[in-house]
Amino acid sequence: MPTEDKALTSEQTAALGLYRARWAAIRRSTAPADRGAAEEGVRLAYQAAGLKPPARLVWCDSPIVLSQLAQRASRADGANVKSALIHRLRRQMAARVVSCVGARARAMIKSTVNPVDALVASAAEAVMTATARESLSLLDLVRRSYPLSLADAVRVLAGQQGFRYSAVGPHELSWLGTYDYLRDVLGLQAETAPLAGLWQLAANLGWLQPHQHTCWLAERPNLLRGDARDRLHNADGPALRYPDGWSVWAWKGVEVLRSVIEAPETVTLAAIEAEQNVQVRRCMIEIMTPERYVAQGGADRAAEDETGILWRKTWLPFDAWAAVEVINATPEPDGTRKHFFLQVPAHMRTAREAVAWTYGVSPNVYASLVVRT
Repeated sequence: MPTEDKALTSEQTAALGLYRARWAAIRRSTAPADRGAAEEGVRLAYQAAGLKPPARLVWCDSPIVLSQLAQRASRADGANVKSALIHRLRRQMAARVVSCVGARARAMIKSTVNPVDALVASAAEAVMTATARESLSLLDLVRRSYPLSLADAVRVLAGQQGFRYSAVGPHELSWLGTYDYLRDVLGLQAETAPLAGLWQLAANLGWLQPHQHTCWLAERPNLLRGDARDRLHNADGPALRYPDGWSVWAWKGVEVLRSVIEAPETVTLAAIEAEQNVQVRRCMIEIMTPERYVAQGGADRAAEDETGILWRKTWLPFDAWAAVEVINATPEPDGTRKHFFLQVPAHMRTAREAVAWTYGVSPNVYASLVVRT
């Protein structure tokens, strides 16, 4: 067992990559939920938290439907028990293993097995954003005879209520991978035994919202797509979709209208000008392509020198777009040279500065380069 002065063995270190891959696959799974296994996981998780298993389990085909149903929670469903089921148990597990595994080894295991997963986090944020406007007020809860405690009232008044705070998604269960490794590789079966239910839940469903007497459970997405930087992205269709059809269309991490992705011909100069969201507007220009945007008169020529042409469009002093047009130094077989448009920060003043920025160097350093492509 690794202690403060004893590191992981070579075999234990090699196993880190296996558990990293295993839990990445669990978080990103688009397979249908195993409902029987998930329901057994609910029973075990409630028992580990010192709670009676819920009398009612309600399955939903997306977390959006889950949110809508759980909004109607009443006294019969009982209070939300997410804190006891997830947060309290996590703290207890951390206290159990602290004397068994050294701090350095724990940090290494956690960072390797449970790294930040930007794609899963962005998918979860899209779901939580879609349900944010459905949050109940304090008066709504009272009217519905909800079992409201002082702690509940404080959370509502602080804005810490609604789906974001009461439901659990894959992004909030990924920490279980660390304890999975501790159990299997370092032999901490007894210490981690209370996590059996949560492990089963994480591996067999998408979202859940646990209350004392009712637990709502949701399917996994059947589609999850991202780009090379793990941003929610799909150039041909939805980037996130659930079995009931609820979907999110996204371009490089920015949620856009379905038509922007699936009907790019609707992305016109007029549509771009009418768009108020700065990030969405930039996505629309990328989809149209900077070359077509400039050719159709979307931007003005801001500067020109031997390195290229700087194009800029300014809507407001703090809201602008720019791209530098450059010509490939290597001619094509027919003798022509390709033109490229590279998007650059809007504060660029000259084409040389813009081109240098794309190389990650200063204009003076770029000017001294002998070979340019």
